[in-house]
Amino acid sequence: MHHHPVRGTLALAVLVTSLAACGAGAPSTPSPAPTVRPTPTPIGARVATPGDAAALVIESNPMFAGTMELRPDVIGASRWWTAEPLPSGGYRVALTVGWGDCPAGCIEHHVWTFDVDASGSLKLVSESGDPVPSDLPA
Repeated sequence: MHHHPVRGTLALAVLVTSLAACGAGAPSTPSPAPTVRPTPTPIGARVATPGDAAALVIESNPMFAGTMELRPDVIGASRWWTAEPLPSGGYRVALTVGWGDCPAGCIEHHVWTFDVDASGSLKLVSESGDPVPSDLPA
């Protein structure tokens, strides 16, 4: 039987490439599970500031996108948050969404209040204000 030199070389190249891609420097025996090392930072490092807590709340609902910290120099904002520390650690974050003539201060508002613990867990503690329209402007 006569082998075609190009086909044989091509087959060998494909085989070597396939083996290299599969191996990719990995050992042929399964490696042991990595050792779990204690983290040097405290668990509460995830929520270290009011901004950390507010960011978690904002990420929890697409409607909260664009919410900024309430500042006296900002006029016409339609989404803002405030935060206060909780005695147990973490923060209570009040997030307000307003609509209806916001350059004049927003006619209608809805407020969600969340407790955010040091590990980043969110708990809705209250909700108040005007009913949120389904077509809430961004």
